[in-house]
Amino acid sequence: MRSVTSSSNPLPGSAPVVEGKYGGLVLRLLRTQPGLSRSRLSEITGLSPTTVTKAVTPLIASGYVEETGSGAESRIGRPAIGLRLVPDAVAVCGVQIGVGTVQAALVDAVGATQRTIQFTFPEDRDAGQVMTDVAERVRAELLETAATEVIALGVGAPGPVDAERRVNLMAVNLGWRDVPMARILERVCGRPATVEHNVQSMALAENRFGQTGRDIAFVHARTGVGLGLVLRGQLFAGGRHGVSELGHLQLVGDGELCACGAHGCLETVASEPALARRLAAVGHERPGHAPLSAIDRAAIADPALDGVRTQYLGDLATGLASVVNLFNPELIVVGGMLANASDVFLGDLATATRERVFPLLRESFQVRRTSFGDNAGTVGAAATALEQFFYTAPADREFSPLDALSGAR
Repeated sequence: MRSVTSSSNPLPGSAPVVEGKYGGLVLRLLRTQPGLSRSRLSEITGLSPTTVTKAVTPLIASGYVEETGSGAESRIGRPAIGLRLVPDAVAVCGVQIGVGTVQAALVDAVGATQRTIQFTFPEDRDAGQVMTDVAERVRAELLETAATEVIALGVGAPGPVDAERRVNLMAVNLGWRDVPMARILERVCGRPATVEHNVQSMALAENRFGQTGRDIAFVHARTGVGLGLVLRGQLFAGGRHGVSELGHLQLVGDGELCACGAHGCLETVASEPALARRLAAVGHERPGHAPLSAIDRAAIADPALDGVRTQYLGDLATGLASVVNLFNPELIVVGGMLANASDVFLGDLATATRERVFPLLRESFQVRRTSFGDNAGTVGAAATALEQFFYTAPADREFSPLDALSGAR
């Protein structure tokens, strides 16, 4: 197998690792449909057999793809040779930046986590110094000890990013602005890097490696409440900054002041700190315990806790209902503190959401927890790096329907 070194891509890194125009497209198809033959790839893509062969040959030489014998499709005559993606031929590093927390992991080509580290940082520390420290720890503890050459890094940023996916424009809960995350990582780690809004990246990971569904809304509740969208198999990036700020949907007209400067945002009532404040107000403050665990039971004898549970479910469901009414996803995936919620709690959340949704849409969606548990952020960040540097598909518009097909599981 060819070793991929940091010199494979000039920095700043925007070039894919895979050579040729159609290599990334072939990898996408083999990721979702292992065993395809060269002839079947030609049929699916509309590319000539010669073009497909030219795309496949360097992938096999690099160790990214291997032949598996007979192809998955049935045919008359001589059996076709099937092709298979080799997941551990490459790795990327996903870095999730939270409020005072960092989680980083090596992730293979199909979203499987190989190794994880996590640590904290002072929330009042300079953002540039925080990112430099993050880069140095990632290099020392993950990149320099990796069994597979790490081709790129992806960052899940706590807020909107620029169009080139290199700068975290604003992190409300940290007070950060215009942090050049990709440049800092590239300087210290010597690999190309890309940056994406953290919950957007989680939605991408679910679509590419987790839940079945072309239309996915990912809702992450922890310090804040974030939303990521994949619609028709493609990451939704609307508006100037490409994010949908569900947490800053005004829920209470004269409500609590939010970190964003507005009043009554969803984050002020549906985040983990907000739930902790509600529990403290009824005498159920439990330092060191997850607030959701206090209300996540099938039956609650304490009327005060039952009231908190009802109010919290209602507020969160109002936010989810807005997502359903606007985008009509077939699947709402929840993460953050909700990743560990019980089936009973998620069932009640789905019911409460349906009560607030336009009647025709009430049975059109499901609510499920993330496929990746507490690793959703790092797998999401890794998915953005894989998308840009490994699974890059041609920009030709004739391939856009195929890209949507290959993005869904």
